[in-house]
Amino acid sequence: MNSVLLDKDLDIKEFAKTTAQIIIEGMILEVISHPSPGLVSPFSNGSHRDMDYNTFLKSTAALSKYMSEFVSIGYNYNEGLLQRIREVGILAEKDMFKATNGINTQKGILFLSALIGVAAGRCRRLGTTLDRYNLSNIIKETTKGIVERELKSAYSKKDLTNGERLYIKYGVEGIRGEVENGLPTVIKYGLPEFEGALKSGLNINDSLINALIVIISKTDDTTILNRKGIAGLYFAKSMAKNAIYLGLMKSKIGRNYIEFMGKMFINKNISPGGSADLVAATYIIYKLEKLGECI
Repeated sequence: MNSVLLDKDLDIKEFAKTTAQIIIEGMILEVISHPSPGLVSPFSNGSHRDMDYNTFLKSTAALSKYMSEFVSIGYNYNEGLLQRIREVGILAEKDMFKATNGINTQKGILFLSALIGVAAGRCRRLGTTLDRYNLSNIIKETTKGIVERELKSAYSKKDLTNGERLYIKYGVEGIRGEVENGLPTVIKYGLPEFEGALKSGLNINDSLINALIVIISKTDDTTILNRKGIAGLYFAKSMAKNAIYLGLMKSKIGRNYIEFMGKMFINKNISPGGSADLVAATYIIYKLEKLGECI
């Protein structure tokens, strides 16, 4: 472990840098994990024709310089956190789109990472334990009312975002509902599966894939809904549940089935992008807890 993580007197600048490093690590590990059905990896473009592994690396590099700033926001400010996140987030998005020639690779994980970074900064400021429960509660507090403000008000709008349209059509709250509830999918399903897989002897790659499949089975992924509607979502969840039954990456038949899932997802143009973002968040929070044990 890096010696800086063991410093009991870690100042906010070093804490912000270390937290930013963990966030970027999570973003990279999510995209390099394989087999990840329908998603971009070093071995497949998944269900994407407009992006590949290199696109994600360029995007992550462009976003990396902003991550410590989110931590600093959480440390330095008590109010208006969401507005400050969005002000910095707009700049980060512009750099992302510049790096990817206009392709939206990581808007979802940018938002999640910003919130997690702010929550980590708040934990440091308040002197509270850097763990999943405190991070969850701070994210809840930071995003309180976001569904009411940004989704329920959509009924009176003409030009709708994808998230607003899906909320009106299906009642799905997407990433806004997830964060306003404190990342319940990550806390209840992603982290327990990831940690359990690691303890069983699986490596990080396979543990992340296990977490991905479990998350697909549990969440109403708006990326899938946007592309393929409710039938596509049910299909993806059904395949994920089959993979869980077959043992996921712990068994040969489970691994083979997950590879088969990948072929089926590509064939049906299914991409669980929302689930991928939650997997990255799972790893980030896992590592932040490890950091919290050392400071």
